[in-house]
Amino acid sequence: MAEEYVRKTIKLSIKIWNAFQEKIEKEYGTTYKHTSEELEKAIENYVDNDVLDIEKTKTKINNLNVENKNLQEKVNKLQKDNEKIRNELLENITNSKKDENKIKNLEDALNSTDNKKNICENKIESLEKEIQRLNKENTNISNENETLKRENKRLEDKYIEQVEETNKQVKENNKIKNKREHTQERLNKTQDELNDTLKRLEKYSFAIGQVKNMSFIDRLFNRLPEEIKELQPGKEEDKIEE
Repeated sequence: MAEEYVRKTIKLSIKIWNAFQEKIEKEYGTTYKHTSEELEKAIENYVDNDVLDIEKTKTKINNLNVENKNLQEKVNKLQKDNEKIRNELLENITNSKKDENKIKNLEDALNSTDNKKNICENKIESLEKEIQRLNKENTNISNENETLKRENKRLEDKYIEQVEETNKQVKENNKIKNKREHTQERLNKTQDELNDTLKRLEKYSFAIGQVKNMSFIDRLFNRLPEEIKELQPGKEEDKIEE
């Protein structure tokens, strides 16, 4: 299946366009065919970067979610360990205070566990804020993409409207041209008929003069001048088309 192409009309700064042309000329030696190729590359890079940024953001969010889940599991495990230590501590305190060193170690372990828990909770809070920021950033990117799509659709509609208006004007111009040519043709035909009529009138006038100057004998024997004999019978004039 052949690749499809579109034609677009865009407005650019002449300074930027000239710099773009000079760079292509410097790199390839000519702008022939390379201008459209470089424009297509620029558009592809723009689109691919947007998609790549979104995919990176999604990947980062997924990684953060996995890390958050792992940290939450660690917190749950630490809470269970903490609860276990507390229970063991209470059991030891209830049963006996003989082993003070053991109690001290358990207290240290409990404090260490509490510190680890606080660290995990702080990290979870930080990760949650990062997730919120990334979600907001992802929403902004999606909104920008929607805005670009709407702008592209508006430009396409405007281009189609301009093409239709141009076609309409071309048809109107053709109608006016055809009507003018038809009118000119009728005028030329009328002028030719008028010229023919004036010529015949001139011959008839001359012939009538010749007849008036004929003698009685010539009229009697119908000896008409050659100019009268050459005259053609009058033709009914054609009606002029409206």
